[in-house]
Amino acid sequence: MIGRHSDLSVYKEIFKSSDFLKIAFGGMLIPITLGLSKLSGNHTSLIITGLLLLSVAINGMPIIKEAFQGVIKKKINVDELVSIAIIACLINGNFLEAATVSFIMVFGAMIEEAVSDSARKSIQRLIEVTPDVAIVEKNGKEIERKVSELSIGDIVLVRPGDTIPVDGKIMDGITSVDESSLTGESIPIDKGKGAKVSAGTINIQGFIKLCTQKIGQDSTIGKVIELVKSAEQSKVEGTRIVDKYATYFTPFILLFAIVTFLITKEIDRAITVLIVGCPCSFLLAGPVSTVAAIGRAAKAGILVKGGSYLEKIATANAFYFDKTGTVTSGNPNVVEVIKSADYTENQIVNLAANVECGSRHPLAKAILKKAKELDCAIQPAKDIVVQIGKGVSGKVDNKTVWVGSTAESQVLDKGITFVTIRIDNQTIGHIGIFDQARPEAKKVMEYLIANNADLAIISGDQESAVRKIASQVGIKSYYARLKPDEKMDKISQYKKGLLVYVGDGINDAPALKISDVGIAMGLRGSDVALETADIVLLNDKIERLPFLIRLSRRMSKTIKISIAVSLIINLLSLIAGSMGLLTPILGAISHNIGSIAVVLLSASISFEKYEG
Repeated sequence: MIGRHSDLSVYKEIFKSSDFLKIAFGGMLIPITLGLSKLSGNHTSLIITGLLLLSVAINGMPIIKEAFQGVIKKKINVDELVSIAIIACLINGNFLEAATVSFIMVFGAMIEEAVSDSARKSIQRLIEVTPDVAIVEKNGKEIERKVSELSIGDIVLVRPGDTIPVDGKIMDGITSVDESSLTGESIPIDKGKGAKVSAGTINIQGFIKLCTQKIGQDSTIGKVIELVKSAEQSKVEGTRIVDKYATYFTPFILLFAIVTFLITKEIDRAITVLIVGCPCSFLLAGPVSTVAAIGRAAKAGILVKGGSYLEKIATANAFYFDKTGTVTSGNPNVVEVIKSADYTENQIVNLAANVECGSRHPLAKAILKKAKELDCAIQPAKDIVVQIGKGVSGKVDNKTVWVGSTAESQVLDKGITFVTIRIDNQTIGHIGIFDQARPEAKKVMEYLIANNADLAIISGDQESAVRKIASQVGIKSYYARLKPDEKMDKISQYKKGLLVYVGDGINDAPALKISDVGIAMGLRGSDVALETADIVLLNDKIERLPFLIRLSRRMSKTIKISIAVSLIINLLSLIAGSMGLLTPILGAISHNIGSIAVVLLSASISFEKYEG
């Protein structure tokens, strides 16, 4: 189709391609024939006709071929309009116009592609940061191997200055990692043994050994690349409207051209109408804007799984947040231990740590951190049973130890979270844990409130802890002690418009799925939450929400403006063409100027600035 270059997947430099050289050659034949026309003679006339027909064959035949294939597949294609115009010029003996129109249309399409390709540059940059080869340690030897040939569990060596080729866990070494390619954050992050690193990030200073966990398309950066690539095919509402009415354009323009010819008896006017009526810019507005917006979001460390989710963010009425790890920092600390007469503080913490040692929950990490501070000897419990939203139990020295929230722990109204520790259903103590609100969370909430959004925290935590955090960040509505299914119910009950849910844990997955848009925190988020979410904050920064909202609104606004501009340009050109104010050649120029203007407007989204 006109407006789409034939080789999109390669993202090569268009004006150095063989296609460009072919188009340029076909175009150069036109001025040559104009020079030859000053000569006289039958032979000269035949040469001119031959060169013009060759020019049409080079630049016009691909358009006609696309139109013919569309007819065979019973798909109405706007190429049909220009194809009919070119064929009409040839039948009418206007070979110069046929060649010129063909050249202008395909050359204009190539310029459109070059401009809109800037919106896709984020994909190329992401592809370029991922190395093709890696150094693998095998039987004490270093072997160079293609990344595509690596397996899970391979030990990869990464030296200072190297780009990390896989997602993996550091087995040995300490370093700082530049994660700006994924998160947009330029400050390197210190990493040590046991820390996870991602493909495409840069090892700044230390020598490290990684155990490969994910490669290629399964890696974090691989998923980003695939999602940005697929963005052009994702449908926002504006694009769906265009698709719905685009099928009526070709019959309408054909009818308009026929009526113009019947009234004016001038074939050139009808041909011009066919050319200017081709709604290429109308069809390009949505995809280019969507790609530009999703690419810009990826550059800022925000992974968007489709343009429709961005579009919904722009008009969202409510934002509901999980508490721990989302509104809070996700780094809670044990601040109090309430013990019974029969157990010491160390014993209570030790028992809890034995049961929680395999958990990734922030509260479990706080208990394990406290156990480490107290030099507790942790022995992982057996027969561990997890009840999501309630707690966890396991066997320690043949006794059942329970760690979780109970009615007893809820009574301890101190604005912090308490977990109860029981042995064989007998309470032996409580551990008080507090997680500070993120410093930037309050400013985010102020922005959302200023934009008339309904805000609420929905959490499985105790009411006193939820109330305290809600107060700190300026949220009036909060719901505590909610299990995963109760979170879903609370979200489904919202009837005032579109609702966005922001969470990070396994128990957030159902809420992320049922909300109109689910946003997951990327660094601490569980794999289930990341898979379920529609948008992922790879840098774990909640302060990127205002930027995401501004970007989504700009995308939606740009699509609407682009569609309006396209329609106005097409309408004015149709009127001018039918009145004889435009020739077929001027019509082709007008058509492409309009298309390029719309594509430039759409691609400008790529330059949206991030303001914290």
